[in-house]
This record gives sequence, C-alpha cells and structure tokens, in this order.
Amino acid sequence: MQVNPITKREIKITARGKRYFIEIFVFEMILMLTFILSLNSIFGKSNGNVNSADYNMFGKLFPLVGLAELLIMSFVIPVMTGASISGEKERQTFDIMLTTSIRPFQIVWGKLMSVIVRIMMFAIAAVPIMAVSFVSGSLSWGILFLYLLMVTIYAFFLASVGIYASAVCKKSMTAIIFSFVIVFFMTVGTLLMAFLEYVVFEKLMLASIFLLVNPVMYFGVLFSISTGSENTFKLLKSIEDMEVNSDHRWIIAASIIFVVFTILFIVLSARRLDPLKGKKV
Repeated sequence: MQVNPITKREIKITARGKRYFIEIFVFEMILMLTFILSLNSIFGKSNGNVNSADYNMFGKLFPLVGLAELLIMSFVIPVMTGASISGEKERQTFDIMLTTSIRPFQIVWGKLMSVIVRIMMFAIAAVPIMAVSFVSGSLSWGILFLYLLMVTIYAFFLASVGIYASAVCKKSMTAIIFSFVIVFFMTVGTLLMAFLEYVVFEKLMLASIFLLVNPVMYFGVLFSISTGSENTFKLLKSIEDMEVNSDHRWIIAASIIFVVFTILFIVLSARRLDPLKGKKV
C-alpha cells in the first residue's frame, strides 16, 4: 500500500518536532482537569465518598469529558487545516507543488489525512479517561465505539471545511477565520434558525434539516441516549415526531449528511487547486 507523499511528509515533519507531543500533553491535562472537576461536582454532595451504590453516576462523566474533547477539536482542526494550503501559498511553494506529478486531489487528500492522523491520536489519547464511565458498568461499550465513529466522521468534516477554506483563501489567517465562520453557522446559526422557526410556527419544519449538520445536536442526541435523559438538550424535546431520544435514526441521517458534505468539500478543494480548470488543452 503506497502512502500519499503529502501525508508522509507532513507526518515526518510533525514527528520530528516537540510541538505535537506538547499539544497532546496539554490536551490530556485539559481532559484530566475536566474529569476531576466533573467528578468533584457529581460526587461532591457525598463528601467525596464513592460507594457501590454510586457507580452508575460515573456515566455522567462521559458527556462532560466528551464535550470538552469536542470543543478542543472544533478549535484545533480549523487552525491545522486553515494553513495547510494557504501556508504553501505564503511560503511560495504552492506553484512548485503543482508542477510535480501529484494531482490536485492527491494534494487535498494528503493534507486532509495528515491532519486526521494527528487528530485521531488526540481521540485515542482521550479513551482511557472516558473509559472510566464504561468500566464501572454504567454505560454500554457500544456507546463508546459509536462516539469514536462519530468523532471520526466529524473530524473528517471539519478537516474538509478547513482544507476548502485554505484552498480558496490566499492567507492562512483569512482561511482560519473563514473556517470558524462556517463552524459558527453550523452551531449557532442553525440553532438560531430552529429557535425562530419554533417561535413562529411552534414546531420545526425546514430548520430540522439544517440541524442535521449541527454538531451540538449530533453529539447531543448521543449524550442524551447515553444518560437516558430527555432534558439534556431542551431543543430535542421540540422534535418529538422524529423520536431522536428513542433510537439512532438522527445519528445515522446526520452521519450521512456529514459524509456527503465532506466529499463535496474535498472535490471542490481539488477543483480549486486544478491549474487546468476552465482551460482548454
């Protein structure tokens, strides 16, 4: 199996430096701090004494630690990918890269996979901390594997957004800001649309489609299922017809939408890099 040369080069550069390992250390420290604060908050009423009757309470740690991990990823991935192609333009190595035998799609895919490999190391590093909720027997291991699958899909989507922004913009900072604008619309924008529609019509119609690309809803449904609570996210209560709290149909539909948009952004990025686009040979 031949490894993409772009991915191979990026991983080698990352492995030779100390920065990436420091980032993983800081990431673990943030998750550990979140875990300790959450543990203290959940068991604080019992003066820190955790007896056998309280083991089911460990299940509440999963959404809190998972949310912290997702917030970090949502900030880190756009920064990593935002400078992937635009950085080549700033260093004036972009035109040289296009003169090689590597096709535009391979460039985009190589840049994307180099980020995914690094991000998945973050996700794997978080598993031991999150596994406490599952070792206690309060949650099914299937929830953890489903969460990792959803994190992978979400990481690919965010990376494709950042790659597209980097392909469109000439400056890294502009690309990063553009990526954050897209992510902001996905989270706050779609929720605002749903809120306004619910206020006007007292039910969700068109806005429910946009909520399929909302990461808050995407992982919120999983966290709601894992804790068995229908009040985790109040917005879920307004979508009773879809029964998002009783099965995984919302997760499946949203995952398909994320995959489709990921492919779309990758294709658009490759077309943006193609020097022969729109030219007759």
